[in-house]
Amino acid sequence: MIDRTNEKIGELQQEIERENSRRYAFQRMLRSTDRVLWKLEEMNRDGVREAASDVRVEIREAMSELPRECREALRDSASVQELLDSMFEVQELLFRWRHPEFAFEEDESERERAS
Repeated sequence: MIDRTNEKIGELQQEIERENSRRYAFQRMLRSTDRVLWKLEEMNRDGVREAASDVRVEIREAMSELPRECREALRDSASVQELLDSMFEVQELLFRWRHPEFAFEEDESERERAS
């Protein structure tokens, strides 16, 4: 009986760990994009125009956990500005992936009409 109880407790703990992993996946992915954006913005601020190949590899590795449709927006360019632009697209797609219920296009068209 005690063995079965311990086994059940172990199963429940694993289930809780899986649920927490799913629950916090978006936050982990968002932090990854924020770290990359921060690095690229600092490079841009410092006047760095070209990202070294090791930086581009680091960026691809940091984005490996993101959903495929988000990763596809990342352009593998040496240009810091192009990388920055594509990272903003990646982050926007990540938010759309997490919150598909929001109509982002409507917000953009409303802003355009207001201008």
